Amino acid sequence: MQGMPEPGDLRLSVHDGWTSVMVGCRVVAGYRSDDIGMRNIAVVTLTELGFAGVRVAEVMGLSPEYVSTLRGRARREGSAGLVRPRGRPAKLTAAQVRQARVLQAEGLSNVEIARRLKVSDKTAARVLPAVPARSAGRDQARLDVGAGLGDEAEAADADADAEAEAADAEAEAADAEAEAEAADADAEVAEAASPVVAGSAAVAGVGSARIGEGRFGSRYAGAMLLHAFGARVGAEQVFAAAGTSVAGRRFDDVAVLSAVSAVFALGFASMEQAKHPDRAQVGPLAGIEVLPELRPRLAVIADGVDPLGLQRAFATAMLSADPCTSGVYFIDEHFVPYAGRLPVGKGWNTKRRHAEPGRVDTVVADAAGRAVCFTAGEPAGLSVSLPPTLAELRRITGDTTTIMLGFDRGGAYPAVFTACRDAGVDWITYRRGKPATPTGLPIQQTLTRGRQKPITVVYTDETVAITDYGSARQITLFEHGKPVLQRPHRHHRNQHPPGRQPRPRRRPRPPQTTPGRTRLPPRTHRRRAHRPHPDPRRAQP
Repeated sequence: MQGMPEPGDLRLSVHDGWTSVMVGCRVVAGYRSDDIGMRNIAVVTLTELGFAGVRVAEVMGLSPEYVSTLRGRARREGSAGLVRPRGRPAKLTAAQVRQARVLQAEGLSNVEIARRLKVSDKTAARVLPAVPARSAGRDQARLDVGAGLGDEAEAADADADAEAEAADAEAEAADAEAEAEAADADAEVAEAASPVVAGSAAVAGVGSARIGEGRFGSRYAGAMLLHAFGARVGAEQVFAAAGTSVAGRRFDDVAVLSAVSAVFALGFASMEQAKHPDRAQVGPLAGIEVLPELRPRLAVIADGVDPLGLQRAFATAMLSADPCTSGVYFIDEHFVPYAGRLPVGKGWNTKRRHAEPGRVDTVVADAAGRAVCFTAGEPAGLSVSLPPTLAELRRITGDTTTIMLGFDRGGAYPAVFTACRDAGVDWITYRRGKPATPTGLPIQQTLTRGRQKPITVVYTDETVAITDYGSARQITLFEHGKPVLQRPHRHHRNQHPPGRQPRPRRRPRPPQTTPGRTRLPPRTHRRRAHRPHPDPRRAQP
């Protein structure tokens, strides 16, 4: 066609960071080589000039499909569709940024601005300019030396004054920021190096992030029920007694430990999972403006106190406020995988069904499901971790409290039974292996629980001898005439002193009957109806 450029005349020239698009000896477009937006505009312009999309893609180093995509975006969205914003979308719109700056000019803090905009304080601080530090005294008024020199002189002086004030404000802000960073570093060094005694009282006063009074919206408001429990057990006094000698300036130890309790009460199992919820909505649950980064402050608290001692004090307060009247406790192990660089032992992960490095937490809970105490160690089995955990439980409940400890087959070993007996603890478990044939006679009983349907249970109750331990009571449950479960246990009140055999049980006497007469069992079959014989000659008259 007449006037259409030759495809061979289209070429690209790159020199000193600039890209030039040429048709013959004429330059039709030029842009910096790293400017993707201008490149896309040049691509669309070349196709509008009549060059084929395949030729444009070949010269520009793109695919024909991408050139077609750019043309479609230009038709639908114009030039705005040729440049896609990179990275994740901004959390604050332009209108919200202007609103935040207006609020800052009114004197509101970054935390209050973030709460109103429903974002984190760090997000608000990134879009807001630094606030210049205010001097202690009043600033001296400047002498108006330009009076009467005309409007131009006044304007020039005003501009100079504004520039000087801006420079002074920037310098003061930089100095204040440097001083704050130095103070934070000194505080962290002091916190890490200061000798702390476990159980020392926290410094009087609270952090600056504490909420005094206000109304806050939170999607996790149901966790406020935790405060009733904390007030009942005196959680504030327990946390205050476990605080360090150097309290945080913004987040004190009681606030941090309360925030950790709130996070765990919401169902988050670790500090990594605590990063997922909205911090501005979790913070008011613990009485602070926003949920802080928990790990740094928790590390300082953990280095200064005994974590088991803190758990022991909290569990003792909990049982004092609401004791476990049944005396029944359950103990079990939970494997926690470890992906760090430190050398740790391997254990069996029941969720993934394979062995991997990790640690084991041995947890004791009461009949209501409340965690009472725990210990952590290498994966070695319940037979190894149970004795120290039992000693920790005794320190919480006291030596005179009656305890019935239940555990699974992982602890059904004579060594565990002996440790329970030495600690004065009753125990109950499941017998490992195939159930043995009981020697006693089965007993049948009907059990009724409230309005539920009555159930019939067949069991045997006997005393058996356990190797390397001694005698213990064993209950065997039957189903369809076969033993399916055997539960050995030991109860101190049912044990007999050594050297004395238990008195044999008497068999029930048979019911009294009249002399000379025998009581027959009740008739259980139906009586047959009389039918006449088919032969009438043999039938009875």
